[in-house]
Amino acid sequence: MTVRQTLFTCVVLTALLVGAVAGPAGATQAAEPPQPSLTVDLAADGDAQVTLVSTFDLAEESEAAAFDELRTNETARAAYEARYTDRWRAVADSTANRTGREMTVTNASLSLSRTNATGVATYTISWAGLATAEDRVLTLDEPFASNYTTDRQFRVRIPEGYTYESASPGPANATDGVLVYRSGTDLDGLSIVATSTASGVDGTPVQSETPTPVGTTGGSGPGFGVVAAVGALTAAALLTRRHE
Repeated sequence: MTVRQTLFTCVVLTALLVGAVAGPAGATQAAEPPQPSLTVDLAADGDAQVTLVSTFDLAEESEAAAFDELRTNETARAAYEARYTDRWRAVADSTANRTGREMTVTNASLSLSRTNATGVATYTISWAGLATAEDRVLTLDEPFASNYTTDRQFRVRIPEGYTYESASPGPANATDGVLVYRSGTDLDGLSIVATSTASGVDGTPVQSETPTPVGTTGGSGPGFGVVAAVGALTAAALLTRRHE
């Protein structure tokens, strides 16, 4: 490996350590690479799968070679995966201490792939207790609600059997149970609420006694200025620094 390749490999590892984007782990390559994003896939019990996807321009031959070598280096990938998981566990522990909810991070998975001249890093974790689940009402807030601005698309998928009730700030789009926030959205004070569509014993929808936070539902809402991404500063780094 050349000096340039070695440096690029370090940059990739560093960017992965502080960067995040979302998409399904182990996804097959498509004609077009995925866009940087962070996806929270909620379950009815409040657990979630969090998926982050980062992309890298591999137009130069040396950069492509370095990325390909990283893909085949199981030791390097395992070391990164362990470090990155430790960072997310630290975020979960800090959030649990502040909210009084039990949280654990498990089942970390990292995959590296290429789509033409774009390298794709996909990282997923299982986050138990990420959302509150009470009286058939799901509420997602922390750790995203405390001074977090996403520098890429942020998506929240509502579980089957639930309907999107409200969100503050409002998403740019809410279709088929998926709330989408644009890059640059200030999520400070985030509260996303979904209610169960299951019927009670008399056939009527179950209504929760838990009050629903007031917020903007649907639409663009305020606070959607698109900002330039600075380096590889993304979700994991921001959350870790603000909650350590």
